[in-house]
Amino acid sequence: MSRRVTGALSAWAALTAVAIALVATVNFVRLRNSFEAEARTLHRVVSQRADQHDAHLTSLAAVLASPDHSLATLRSVAEAVLRFYPRITAIDAISFAPVPDWAFTTRELQSDRPSSGELVAIASNLSAGQTIVIAEANGTGAYHLVKRLPETTVQTNALVMTIDARRLMDPEADLPEGMRLALHDPSGRELVQRGAPPSPGGVMPVLAFEKELGSRSQPLLLRISRSPSMSELLPSIAVALVAALTGIGVILASFVLRERRAAQEAWKRASFHEHQARLAHAMRVNTVGEMASGIAHELTQPLTAILSRSQAGLRLARSPSPNPDEIAGVLDANVRLAKRAGDILSRLRAYVSNSGPMPERTSLNRLVRNVAELVQSDLERRSIALNLHLDPGEPFATVDRVSIEQVVHNLVRNAADAIESLPQERRTITIATFFENGSTRIAVSDSGLGIPPTDLPRLFEPFFTTKPNGMGLGLPLCERLVEAFGGRITAANLPEGGAVFTIHLPLTEEGRKEAAE
Repeated sequence: MSRRVTGALSAWAALTAVAIALVATVNFVRLRNSFEAEARTLHRVVSQRADQHDAHLTSLAAVLASPDHSLATLRSVAEAVLRFYPRITAIDAISFAPVPDWAFTTRELQSDRPSSGELVAIASNLSAGQTIVIAEANGTGAYHLVKRLPETTVQTNALVMTIDARRLMDPEADLPEGMRLALHDPSGRELVQRGAPPSPGGVMPVLAFEKELGSRSQPLLLRISRSPSMSELLPSIAVALVAALTGIGVILASFVLRERRAAQEAWKRASFHEHQARLAHAMRVNTVGEMASGIAHELTQPLTAILSRSQAGLRLARSPSPNPDEIAGVLDANVRLAKRAGDILSRLRAYVSNSGPMPERTSLNRLVRNVAELVQSDLERRSIALNLHLDPGEPFATVDRVSIEQVVHNLVRNAADAIESLPQERRTITIATFFENGSTRIAVSDSGLGIPPTDLPRLFEPFFTTKPNGMGLGLPLCERLVEAFGGRITAANLPEGGAVFTIHLPLTEEGRKEAAE
């Protein structure tokens, strides 16, 4: 698996994990808000129901305090309360003194409530109008609401209302999954609970709500908790959608980044090529300055010859008996010399021009001779010998002549720089052409010290140079110019010493036919 694919998969996994965490967080906040709203609603409902108990006790006390009070009226009101409020399971009227006619209960005295003596003892310790809660000791989930009546009600001293705490929380209603309700008496003992408690040490967060009921007479503590399930925090559809969307996002991002990198690299390549083109032109112009003396020497010869022959022709024309054949010979020679001077200037103009490459069928032997003529003066000034070994088969290649001349000229200059400080017998450069094995070659070799083996693999790297003041762009430029015509350039050390740079160029169609013949 490639590094790019591995990186994309890692990015997708990381983004998916982050997105899933965000989804879980959002769902948890939503569930928490929903839980708190439900818990507050339930707390308000239970508090309202507890307040109703106070209202019923107040109504019963008012019956006893009325001028026409009677036990029958009290009993009928109590039975009506029991009938309409099933959670109230019993109502007792207690007298501290033995007044049988003013004590009653709506149920049989059983073990699900304190005895009459206990109730009398509890109520007698209360102040007038005070109400307290007494939880059942047998775990039935019921509690007793005991209220001490004012002293004006002499026949009945206290009222006791028994409430089934389970019915305060709607036992028939379904609880959401993972929710638990619990009601605690003022001492902290649990009266009743619904739902299973959360498992200890679970990884899922637990939502909790805890608050006393709003009733002053019944300060019961309502505790609600809920453990969200994994499916609530991370629905399978949401997980699949997140994974798909992050995957699409990674693919799109990879595509955009790849296109952006490709565009940047294309821009860099174009900038580099443009820079190389400018550098090549600058190198040609700089080379012209170095070759100025040689070019002047080359032009001086034909111009001097034209001048001398013209003067001779002029004397012949002014002689008493001019010979037309001799004058024609002089003019023919002048024409040839003028053409030679024109060729020199044309070659110089083409070499300096910054025009694009113009591939044409070119004789490599002629190309090498042109370079030799251009560099001859500079090499003679440095006392460097130049040898030409040209293939008699006249190899041809379809190239831009000026570009390949520039490459050969650059290789000759590099060789000259490498051997200039050596003894005279080692200052020799050889340019050879070859025509074999389906390709043509131009080799530039010297008799110097060669190239260090560690530098050979890096010679054509941009900005790599072994010269103190070099820029490291000459050989990379040569390589690009050669490759533009389907060729290549190589470097090696010669067994006898020195270095050789070889330009490999493909044969032209004519060259292939000649090779076949």
